[in-house]
Amino acid sequence: MKRLLLLAVFLLAACESGMPPATVTVYVPADYEARAKAWLPESGLAVTVVAGDSTANTNLVIAKQDAPRADILIAAGVADLWKAAESGALRPITSEALERVPEALRDPDRFWAATDTRHMTIVTAPGLEIMSVIDLKKLAAPEFNAQVCLSSSKRADNRALIAMLIAEMGNRPAERLVRGWVRNLATAPFASEEELVEAVRSAECVYGIVSSDADTSGAWRIEVPARYYNIRGVGVARHAQHPEAAQQLVDWMLRHHSVEAPHASAGNVGQAGWFDEDARLLAERAGYR
Repeated sequence: MKRLLLLAVFLLAACESGMPPATVTVYVPADYEARAKAWLPESGLAVTVVAGDSTANTNLVIAKQDAPRADILIAAGVADLWKAAESGALRPITSEALERVPEALRDPDRFWAATDTRHMTIVTAPGLEIMSVIDLKKLAAPEFNAQVCLSSSKRADNRALIAMLIAEMGNRPAERLVRGWVRNLATAPFASEEELVEAVRSAECVYGIVSSDADTSGAWRIEVPARYYNIRGVGVARHAQHPEAAQQLVDWMLRHHSVEAPHASAGNVGQAGWFDEDARLLAERAGYR
């Protein structure tokens, strides 16, 4: 009885003095680690950031092999978020701040939302005579033979591009388009966008397809409508140790991020997740490595 009384006194004192706040564990892509560590603590919540490859992080959360257990998953592309949601690894976002995110940039079932967007565009070397009107689809035409450069189809943004083309055009037309790009390659696809842009600067390639995040200094960017795009996004882990605090942090993130709706003709970015495997198979058939 005496021990019970002492325990009761301790719990009452803890409640009155305030227990230590829950520490929210956030899994982030490796290239977002520095930003996350600098920015997320501004929320006033205690945060632990765990960085790694986005897809590897997602697979750990899905398999419940994440240690420490994730409260929040921030992914580099929508395909990872879509996969986590479809696997039951995320719980719905309860924050009203979700409504601040354009419908095209959030899950209809509230499992994830965009925090940043990037669309696919074209880069070319300065000083070259180029067509004044050009878009991604035109680069598959025969007149662009040996002029086009791509980065690897394994990159999330390129897979998202192909997936959204499938959603827009259907599988066969999308494959014909990608085959046209491959026929027009000036050289084999580069592992990174940095290498691609450097090849454009040196005029090894006349045109390159890159994301709007690419550093294109020293080259010219040809702006095209933001119809094909990808996101960095956030979701609350189904098996979060601190789900209430996680929801608070996501609420804060969505209120302090401003994402603009894409081009009016673009569909929901979730299509890039839905058709991700189809995009992988299409790239393989088309010889796009």
